[in-house]
Amino acid sequence: MPVADDSRVKAYRKQARDGTLPPVLLWWVSGLDCHLILDGHARFAAAVAESVEPPLLQLHRTVPRDDLATYTEEAVGFYEDELARFDELRAIHGPAVPDGAATAGPQLVRLLHDLNTAEQPTWAWPLPGGEKQWRRIAREVTDSLNWPCT
Repeated sequence: MPVADDSRVKAYRKQARDGTLPPVLLWWVSGLDCHLILDGHARFAAAVAESVEPPLLQLHRTVPRDDLATYTEEAVGFYEDELARFDELRAIHGPAVPDGAATAGPQLVRLLHDLNTAEQPTWAWPLPGGEKQWRRIAREVTDSLNWPCT
């Protein structure tokens, strides 16, 4: 993170005070259970230096397009199965049993909505060399910055 007297941070501090600071771009990483700043480190530091809440723009992974059609079909199949189940109940117990649309319809809407908007776990692959390699890389990157490294 740049420090408060960094030239980029100084340039953004006035925008932070004026409320015109462009958003900080975040990426949700499920494996770390946190956000990472992709773009806007200086903007974030400026907001912190001015004690204002920075505007944020969050990216997250959604259902891959390849899987969208399959999941949509599954959601519609669930809806159809529920309506058929209610039809069977109506046949046995009479018209006092609802047709099921009031129950299954909102569930279908929620399932379809979540396909386009719900966060999905981010993908990760093991680093060849495991933890030992990770620590070596982290040490190389952070040594010049005087960061604590365990």
